[in-house]
Amino acid sequence: MKRLGFILLGLIFMPDLLFATNLSFPGKEGAIAYFKMGSGSRNVILVPGIGDTKENYLELAQILAKDVTVYGMDLRGMGGSDTSFSSYGPEETGKDIVRFIQENHLTHVTVISNSMSAASAVYSAAELPEQIEAIVLTGPFVRDGEGMGWFMKLVVSGMFRGPWGAGAWKSYYQSLYPKNKPADLEEHSEFIKSNLQEEGRLSALRSMLFAGKGNCEQRIGNVKSKVLVLMGTDDPDFENPEEEAIWIAKQTKADYVMFENAGHYPYKEDPKRTADLVKEIWQKK
Repeated sequence: MKRLGFILLGLIFMPDLLFATNLSFPGKEGAIAYFKMGSGSRNVILVPGIGDTKENYLELAQILAKDVTVYGMDLRGMGGSDTSFSSYGPEETGKDIVRFIQENHLTHVTVISNSMSAASAVYSAAELPEQIEAIVLTGPFVRDGEGMGWFMKLVVSGMFRGPWGAGAWKSYYQSLYPKNKPADLEEHSEFIKSNLQEEGRLSALRSMLFAGKGNCEQRIGNVKSKVLVLMGTDDPDFENPEEEAIWIAKQTKADYVMFENAGHYPYKEDPKRTADLVKEIWQKK
Protein backbone atom coordinates (compact mmCIF):
# COMPACT_ATOMS: atom_id res chain seq x y z
CA MET A 1 0.00 0.00 0.00
CA LYS A 2 2.88 2.40 0.72
CA ARG A 3 4.28 1.82 -2.77
CA LEU A 4 0.85 2.50 -4.31
CA GLY A 5 0.46 5.66 -2.26
CA PHE A 6 3.88 6.91 -3.38
CA ILE A 7 3.04 6.30 -7.05
CA LEU A 8 -0.31 8.10 -6.72
CA LEU A 9 1.40 11.04 -4.99
CA GLY A 10 3.90 11.17 -7.83
CA LEU A 11 1.16 11.27 -10.45
CA ILE A 12 -0.54 14.13 -8.62
CA PHE A 13 2.59 16.27 -8.23
CA MET A 14 4.39 15.11 -11.40
CA PRO A 15 1.88 14.33 -14.18
CA ASP A 16 4.72 13.82 -16.67
CA LEU A 17 5.05 10.36 -15.13
CA LEU A 18 1.89 9.44 -17.01
CA PHE A 19 3.98 9.45 -20.19
CA ALA A 20 6.62 7.11 -18.75
CA THR A 21 6.56 3.37 -18.10
CA ASN A 22 7.24 2.71 -14.41
CA LEU A 23 9.09 -0.53 -13.73
CA SER A 24 11.51 -2.21 -11.33
CA PHE A 25 14.30 -4.71 -11.73
CA PRO A 26 14.86 -7.29 -8.97
CA GLY A 27 18.10 -8.12 -7.26
CA LYS A 28 19.24 -10.51 -4.57
CA GLU A 29 18.34 -8.09 -1.77
CA GLY A 30 15.65 -5.88 -3.26
CA ALA A 31 14.25 -4.14 -6.32
CA ILE A 32 15.35 -0.88 -7.94
CA ALA A 33 12.57 1.30 -9.35
CA TYR A 34 12.95 3.04 -12.70
CA PHE A 35 10.97 4.65 -15.50
CA LYS A 36 11.43 4.22 -19.22
CA MET A 37 10.67 6.93 -21.75
CA GLY A 38 11.22 7.34 -25.49
CA SER A 39 12.96 5.04 -27.93
CA GLY A 40 16.17 4.94 -29.92
CA SER A 41 19.39 2.98 -30.39
CA ARG A 42 21.23 5.21 -27.91
CA ASN A 43 20.37 4.70 -24.20
CA VAL A 44 20.54 7.24 -21.39
CA ILE A 45 20.42 6.28 -17.71
CA LEU A 46 19.58 9.07 -15.25
CA VAL A 47 20.77 8.51 -11.69
CA PRO A 48 19.83 11.00 -8.93
CA GLY A 49 21.90 12.14 -5.98
CA ILE A 50 21.52 11.25 -2.30
CA GLY A 51 18.03 11.82 -0.92
CA ASP A 52 16.57 12.66 -4.33
CA THR A 53 14.40 10.63 -6.68
CA LYS A 54 14.30 9.92 -10.40
CA GLU A 55 11.38 12.35 -10.82
CA ASN A 56 13.74 15.32 -10.54
CA TYR A 57 15.04 14.38 -14.00
CA LEU A 58 11.65 14.47 -15.75
CA GLU A 59 12.18 17.70 -17.71
CA LEU A 60 15.55 16.53 -18.98
CA ALA A 61 14.16 13.07 -19.69
CA GLN A 62 11.36 14.47 -21.83
CA ILE A 63 13.80 16.48 -23.94
CA LEU A 64 16.20 13.58 -24.47
CA ALA A 65 13.43 11.04 -25.05
CA LYS A 66 12.61 12.72 -28.37
CA ASP A 67 15.77 11.11 -29.77
CA VAL A 68 16.88 8.29 -27.44
CA THR A 69 15.65 5.73 -24.93
CA VAL A 70 15.76 7.19 -21.41
CA TYR A 71 15.78 5.29 -18.14
CA GLY A 72 15.44 7.09 -14.80
CA MET A 73 16.66 5.00 -11.86
CA ASP A 74 15.98 5.44 -8.17
CA LEU A 75 18.79 4.80 -5.72
CA ARG A 76 18.58 1.91 -3.28
CA GLY A 77 16.20 2.81 -0.49
CA MET A 78 14.92 5.95 -2.23
CA GLY A 79 11.81 6.69 -4.32
CA GLY A 80 10.12 3.48 -5.36
CA SER A 81 13.09 1.22 -4.62
CA ASP A 82 13.13 -1.26 -1.76
CA THR A 83 14.72 -0.64 1.64
CA SER A 84 15.80 -4.26 2.13
CA PHE A 85 19.42 -3.82 1.01
CA SER A 86 22.26 -4.59 3.41
CA SER A 87 24.36 -1.64 2.22
CA TYR A 88 24.00 1.70 0.45
CA GLY A 89 26.54 3.97 -1.20
CA PRO A 90 28.27 5.03 -4.41
CA GLU A 91 29.90 1.66 -5.10
CA GLU A 92 26.61 -0.16 -4.56
CA THR A 93 24.87 2.26 -6.93
CA GLY A 94 27.66 1.74 -9.47
CA LYS A 95 27.08 -2.00 -9.29
CA ASP A 96 23.33 -1.45 -9.76
CA ILE A 97 24.01 0.58 -12.91
CA VAL A 98 26.27 -2.18 -14.23
CA ARG A 99 23.69 -4.86 -13.51
CA PHE A 100 20.92 -2.79 -15.10
CA ILE A 101 22.94 -2.37 -18.30
CA GLN A 102 23.88 -6.03 -18.44
CA GLU A 103 20.42 -7.41 -17.70
CA ASN A 104 18.82 -5.17 -20.31
CA HIS A 105 21.60 -5.79 -22.86
CA LEU A 106 22.10 -2.05 -23.37
CA THR A 107 24.76 -0.55 -25.62
CA HIS A 108 25.67 3.04 -26.56
CA VAL A 109 24.90 4.08 -22.98
CA THR A 110 25.26 7.52 -21.45
CA VAL A 111 25.01 7.72 -17.66
CA ILE A 112 23.90 11.11 -16.33
CA SER A 113 24.55 11.40 -12.61
CA ASN A 114 24.40 13.85 -9.73
CA SER A 115 26.23 14.36 -6.45
CA MET A 116 27.17 10.96 -4.94
CA SER A 117 26.05 9.05 -8.02
CA ALA A 118 28.80 10.78 -10.03
CA ALA A 119 31.21 8.43 -8.25
CA SER A 120 28.87 5.59 -9.22
CA ALA A 121 28.99 6.67 -12.86
CA VAL A 122 32.79 6.56 -12.73
CA TYR A 123 32.63 3.06 -11.25
CA SER A 124 30.22 1.80 -13.92
CA ALA A 125 32.17 3.35 -16.81
CA ALA A 126 35.37 1.68 -15.60
CA GLU A 127 33.55 -1.66 -15.36
CA LEU A 128 31.78 -1.47 -18.73
CA PRO A 129 34.00 0.46 -21.17
CA GLU A 130 32.40 -1.18 -24.22
CA GLN A 131 28.80 -0.41 -23.31
CA ILE A 132 29.15 3.04 -21.72
CA GLU A 133 30.14 5.67 -24.27
CA ALA A 134 29.76 8.73 -22.04
CA ILE A 135 29.20 9.80 -18.45
CA VAL A 136 27.87 13.19 -17.39
CA LEU A 137 28.76 14.24 -13.84
CA THR A 138 26.59 17.04 -12.40
CA GLY A 139 27.32 18.63 -9.01
CA PRO A 140 29.75 15.73 -8.70
CA PHE A 141 31.30 14.16 -5.62
CA VAL A 142 33.90 11.78 -7.03
CA ARG A 143 36.87 11.77 -4.68
CA ASP A 144 36.76 10.35 -1.19
CA GLY A 145 38.07 13.39 0.63
CA GLU A 146 38.72 13.38 4.35
CA GLY A 147 35.24 12.23 5.31
CA MET A 148 33.18 13.37 8.29
CA GLY A 149 34.67 13.66 11.73
CA TRP A 150 32.93 11.97 14.64
CA PHE A 151 31.18 15.19 15.68
CA MET A 152 29.70 15.84 12.22
CA LYS A 153 28.61 12.22 11.99
CA LEU A 154 26.83 12.65 15.30
CA VAL A 155 25.14 15.85 14.09
CA VAL A 156 24.07 14.36 10.75
CA SER A 157 22.87 11.16 12.38
CA GLY A 158 20.75 13.10 14.83
CA MET A 159 19.40 15.52 12.25
CA PHE A 160 18.19 12.99 9.70
CA ARG A 161 16.35 10.52 11.90
CA GLY A 162 13.15 10.36 13.92
CA PRO A 163 9.93 12.26 13.17
CA TRP A 164 11.86 15.42 12.27
CA GLY A 165 14.35 13.78 9.89
CA ALA A 166 12.34 13.95 6.66
CA GLY A 167 11.45 17.60 7.26
CA ALA A 168 15.09 18.44 8.02
CA TRP A 169 16.15 16.87 4.73
CA LYS A 170 13.46 18.82 2.88
CA SER A 171 14.85 22.09 4.25
CA TYR A 172 18.42 21.11 3.41
CA TYR A 173 17.40 19.97 -0.07
CA GLN A 174 15.73 23.30 -0.84
CA SER A 175 18.88 25.15 0.27
CA LEU A 176 20.79 23.46 -2.56
CA TYR A 177 18.97 25.80 -4.99
CA PRO A 178 20.36 29.09 -3.58
CA LYS A 179 19.31 31.35 -6.46
CA ASN A 180 17.33 29.66 -9.25
CA LYS A 181 14.32 28.01 -7.60
CA PRO A 182 12.56 25.53 -9.93
CA ALA A 183 8.83 26.11 -10.29
CA ASP A 184 8.10 22.71 -8.77
CA LEU A 185 10.65 22.92 -5.92
CA GLU A 186 8.05 22.92 -3.14
CA GLU A 187 6.09 20.06 -4.72
CA HIS A 188 9.16 17.93 -5.39
CA SER A 189 10.74 18.53 -1.98
CA GLU A 190 7.41 17.64 -0.33
CA PHE A 191 7.38 14.53 -2.52
CA ILE A 192 10.83 13.64 -1.17
CA LYS A 193 9.75 14.35 2.41
CA SER A 194 6.75 12.02 2.06
CA ASN A 195 9.00 9.33 0.62
CA LEU A 196 11.53 9.64 3.44
CA GLN A 197 8.78 9.22 6.01
CA GLU A 198 8.39 5.63 4.87
CA GLU A 199 10.01 2.99 7.02
CA GLY A 200 13.69 2.36 6.36
CA ARG A 201 14.34 5.30 4.04
CA LEU A 202 16.02 7.67 6.48
CA SER A 203 18.29 4.83 7.55
CA ALA A 204 19.26 4.29 3.89
CA LEU A 205 19.84 8.04 3.53
CA ARG A 206 22.20 8.15 6.51
CA SER A 207 24.10 5.11 5.21
CA MET A 208 24.72 6.90 1.90
CA LEU A 209 25.82 10.10 3.62
CA PHE A 210 28.44 8.17 5.59
CA ALA A 211 29.58 5.90 2.73
CA GLY A 212 33.06 6.34 1.28
CA LYS A 213 33.88 6.81 -2.39
CA GLY A 214 37.37 5.29 -2.34
CA ASN A 215 36.59 2.24 -4.47
CA CYS A 216 35.00 4.50 -7.09
CA GLU A 217 37.73 7.14 -7.05
CA GLN A 218 40.37 4.46 -7.58
CA ARG A 219 38.76 3.59 -10.91
CA ILE A 220 39.04 7.10 -12.41
CA GLY A 221 42.12 6.14 -14.38
CA ASN A 222 40.26 3.22 -15.95
CA VAL A 223 37.48 5.34 -17.46
CA LYS A 224 37.67 5.21 -21.26
CA SER A 225 34.34 6.82 -22.08
CA LYS A 226 33.73 10.47 -22.86
CA VAL A 227 33.21 12.56 -19.73
CA LEU A 228 31.38 15.84 -19.21
CA VAL A 229 31.38 17.71 -15.89
CA LEU A 230 28.56 20.18 -15.16
CA MET A 231 28.82 22.35 -12.06
CA GLY A 232 26.83 25.26 -10.68
CA THR A 233 28.89 28.34 -9.79
CA ASP A 234 26.86 28.67 -6.57
CA ASP A 235 26.73 25.04 -5.54
CA PRO A 236 26.63 25.29 -1.72
CA ASP A 237 27.93 21.73 -1.30
CA PHE A 238 31.41 22.83 -2.44
CA GLU A 239 33.75 25.43 -0.98
CA ASN A 240 35.05 26.14 -4.48
CA PRO A 241 32.79 24.53 -7.14
CA GLU A 242 34.96 25.42 -10.14
CA GLU A 243 38.10 24.12 -8.47
CA GLU A 244 36.41 20.77 -7.93
CA ALA A 245 35.11 20.70 -11.51
CA ILE A 246 38.63 21.38 -12.80
CA TRP A 247 40.10 18.60 -10.65
CA ILE A 248 37.59 16.03 -11.92
CA ALA A 249 38.01 17.21 -15.52
CA LYS A 250 41.78 16.76 -15.29
CA GLN A 251 41.48 13.27 -13.81
CA THR A 252 39.05 12.12 -16.51
CA LYS A 253 40.33 14.17 -19.47
CA ALA A 254 36.90 15.75 -19.55
CA ASP A 255 35.32 19.01 -20.55
CA TYR A 256 33.70 20.98 -17.77
CA VAL A 257 31.00 23.63 -17.94
CA MET A 258 30.00 26.05 -15.18
CA PHE A 259 26.31 26.99 -14.96
CA GLU A 260 26.18 30.61 -13.80
CA ASN A 261 24.19 31.13 -10.57
CA ALA A 262 23.18 27.47 -10.46
CA GLY A 263 23.28 25.32 -7.34
CA HIS A 264 23.73 21.60 -6.83
CA TYR A 265 21.37 20.49 -9.60
CA PRO A 266 22.36 22.30 -12.82
CA TYR A 267 20.48 19.76 -14.96
CA LYS A 268 17.26 20.74 -13.17
CA GLU A 269 17.84 24.47 -13.32
CA ASP A 270 18.54 24.40 -17.06
CA PRO A 271 17.46 21.07 -18.61
CA LYS A 272 17.57 22.37 -22.20
CA ARG A 273 21.17 23.54 -21.92
CA THR A 274 22.06 20.24 -20.26
CA ALA A 275 20.44 18.28 -23.08
CA ASP A 276 22.27 20.35 -25.69
CA LEU A 277 25.61 19.71 -23.98
CA VAL A 278 24.89 15.99 -23.76
CA LYS A 279 24.10 15.89 -27.47
CA GLU A 280 27.34 17.75 -28.20
CA ILE A 281 29.42 15.19 -26.37
CA TRP A 282 27.81 12.42 -28.44
CA GLN A 283 29.19 14.08 -31.56
CA LYS A 284 32.76 14.14 -30.27
CA LYS A 285 35.16 11.40 -31.32
